Amino acid sequence: MSSEEREFKCPYCDTGFKTEKELNKHIDNIHIGRGLLEGDRSKY
Repeated sequence: MSSEEREFKCPYCDTGFKTEKELNKHIDNIHIGRGLLEGDRSKY
């Protein structure tokens, strides 16, 4: 699937995703990082 066919684009890196859920997961994991609620305490 080419990037033109993907509906949801990341505002940070322009990567395309098929669903909004995939986009949100990408943003949380790659651009924002996992927080304390997800069990990552390395930043705190």
